[in-house]
Amino acid sequence: MSRLSRVLLLLLLGAGRVTAQTDTLTPQPPAVDTVPTLREINRAPRNALLWSIIPGGGQVYNKRWWKVPLVYSSLLGIIAVADFNQERYGRFVQGLRNRCLGDGIPDDCTEVEDDFTRLGVTSEGLRLSRNNADRARQQAWFGILAVYLLQGVEAYTDAQLMEFDISDDISFRVAPAVLGGGAAGARLIVPLGSGARRARQEAWVYRHRLSSPAA
Repeated sequence: MSRLSRVLLLLLLGAGRVTAQTDTLTPQPPAVDTVPTLREINRAPRNALLWSIIPGGGQVYNKRWWKVPLVYSSLLGIIAVADFNQERYGRFVQGLRNRCLGDGIPDDCTEVEDDFTRLGVTSEGLRLSRNNADRARQQAWFGILAVYLLQGVEAYTDAQLMEFDISDDISFRVAPAVLGGGAAGARLIVPLGSGARRARQEAWVYRHRLSSPAA
């Protein structure tokens, strides 16, 4: 091997070492963590409430799909009741106008025969039916508002309770306790909210983080 060849080989080896050291010292971009976090597992109550602006949206956000038909069936049922009583109210109001009764009736009003007249319904009976229909339709509209608000409250509460768990141990025990004045007594202990569900979620996330390539 000639002297020139040896010099070129040494230069190539030196350049390779420098490149390897540079690659080692250059900070690598952090790997994308695809393992879900506890925040992604549990639902945020605030977001559930915002999604509830659309009826059933909070239930969809909480992944309680089976509750969505309940929300819409309740709303549609009360809307149907409100529409039915609105129609009844209009019929009774028109019946009173046909008898030249009620508000806004001109002085030269002429009575018109209708179904109520042929059935022998009295004017007092028409007024009573109109008032009842008016009360029923107002209650139905308030019911629509109540169901709309309740589905939002339910979604918010459900998201809050996702981190609360009931212990698998449903037994209870009696333990000694010190009462006021230093007197001895007993207390009943019921194991509610043991935190087992939260611990299982944390263990699941930790286990998947260890097994992921990014770890």
